[in-house]
Order: sequence, then structure tokens, then C-alpha cells
Amino acid sequence: MEKELEAPLKDAVGFLDQRGYRYAVIGGIALAQWGFIRTTHDVDIKVLVPETNYAAMRNAIRAAFPEPARTHAPQNPLIVAVTIQDVIVDFLLVIPGFEEQIIERAVSRDLGGWSIQVCSAEDLIIQKVVAGRDRDWLDVEELLIAQHDQLDQAYIEDWLSQFVEALQRPEILTKYQALRARVASLGE
Repeated sequence: MEKELEAPLKDAVGFLDQRGYRYAVIGGIALAQWGFIRTTHDVDIKVLVPETNYAAMRNAIRAAFPEPARTHAPQNPLIVAVTIQDVIVDFLLVIPGFEEQIIERAVSRDLGGWSIQVCSAEDLIIQKVVAGRDRDWLDVEELLIAQHDQLDQAYIEDWLSQFVEALQRPEILTKYQALRARVASLGE
């Protein structure tokens, strides 16, 4: 993890832990925890919203971290973008369903005297496949290489099948399966 991200991440996680909010770190920081280090300049955290009171959660985050980030971007009620020590931290408010699973399946990772809850490698892959940007597919490939036989492929494909149906995008599953097969052939 880039050194400049450590203090803002620690502040953000400290805020969540002190209030008993459940969360999972995602994005570039999570990638590094699963064996693929990619340069990242921000912090992304999924946060479970107690009693789905999104307004209260947004207010609590903004009260703790009053410096907004990305003020030029359109407002999304599920993203609270703040600046902590000159680093953008995106608090991504979880909606019921798959995103709750991300929090449930998060694992504790030690960062040398302090720890964070990190999104599982499988859930990170699912999010990136569904997002489908070129960079996300590169991340998925690297995760498949780094984690190879340690991944719960049945879990991944089950959720991807559900997203195929919900989004009517069958290509996401077929593209994932093709990428997985290609990566597997590299190890033969």
C-alpha cells in the first residue's frame, strides 16, 4: 500500500470501528492484500448502513470528515467522497443484497500493528467483473493468477449468474469463464 494512504485509511477505519460500523476495504488496497499490487491514489470502503438509514450515515461521515472530495462530480447518495489528509476516501454505502455479502465475508488483515476488514478475493472479482472496465478485467486476471486454486469458483460463478440475469448481460459470465480458462492454461 502506498505510504500516503496509510494514515487516511487508519483514520477512516478508526472512525468506522469506534462507531461499530461494519465495512470492507475494496479497490486497490484490497487488491494488494490478495497479492496484486497496483498503484492507487484513493481509499475505497464499502460500509453497511445500520437500519438502512442512509441520511444518518452520510451526516455522520461528513461530520467526522468535513472536507468534501470530487465536488465537481454529480452527487450519488450512495457515495460519500471526502478528503482525509489530502487523500480521497470514498465511503460506498451498501445496498441490500450482494453488497451485504461483501461485508459478511470480509476478512481481517494485519497491517503491522493495526488491522482492517478487507473484501474477499472472490467478492472483489465479482465486483470487478460486473463493473467491466478494461482496468477491472486486468485486475481480475491478476487476482486469478495470484489466487489461482484458492478461489471459491462456485461462489463466484453463482453470483455472476445472478448478475447476468438481473442485468441481462450474459457476456460478463462468458468473458470471466474464458479469462479463467486462459489463466489456468498458463499454469499447465
